Amino acid sequence: MFTVWFIGTAGSGKSTLVNAFSNWLSDHELSNITVNLDPGASWLPYGPDVDVRDYVNVENVMKDYNLGPNGALIAATDMIAAHIEQIKEEIVNLEADYAIIDTSGQMEVFAFRNVGPYIVSTLSAERSCVVYLIDSIFVERPSNLVSALLLATSVHYRLLKPQVNVLSKSDLVSKERLQQVINWLNNPEDFIDAVGKETYGLNREVSQRVCRMLAEMEAFPEPIPVSAKREEGLEELYGLIQRVVAGGGEETVELYKL
Repeated sequence: MFTVWFIGTAGSGKSTLVNAFSNWLSDHELSNITVNLDPGASWLPYGPDVDVRDYVNVENVMKDYNLGPNGALIAATDMIAAHIEQIKEEIVNLEADYAIIDTSGQMEVFAFRNVGPYIVSTLSAERSCVVYLIDSIFVERPSNLVSALLLATSVHYRLLKPQVNVLSKSDLVSKERLQQVINWLNNPEDFIDAVGKETYGLNREVSQRVCRMLAEMEAFPEPIPVSAKREEGLEELYGLIQRVVAGGGEETVELYKL
């Protein structure tokens, strides 16, 4: 089984992309299951095969512990750990080629609390990776792209899994703008210059230093533009996941030939 984690900031389109990618896999005769790990989800565009809300639900936590929505989400996410073996058993018993896992809408609750890495390490199969969603609309400005890359890098070092970055909701941004973002990431010096033209004084110095640090860490992997709405970029995403998860060598299990 391949375990694919979809992680990103609120509103970046995780659940919509999970639905689109699951449908794409099914269309290409690749067995897969969807797993919802957001205990606060009120609606999902897909019917999850495994649903954390069967074990812990934010609304119930609010009532039982007299908590507000944010406190209840934190508490509910922590409570997932108590049911992790049952959830794992459900996933394993379904015997799919791919487990597509949708995470909390509030990424920081999942990725930056102790329970997040524990959940990821416990539920991940031997072959697993993170698909990190960068909102295409957010990164139209160079300084915003710096922030997005910092966050993506932080998630990578928190979860310690191979990571694929995608530019989600690419249908909402012009092709020229998407290409500009990709060009920046392929040419760090051009990116650093663009940041310098947008910022001034101390902000310029800090932003450019951060860019150089990320470049030295090789934190600029070219992201794949993906549109769940138009079903664009899904084949490219699948191919990159195969290369990252399976190593791209002779041991790669090419269940679907690109």
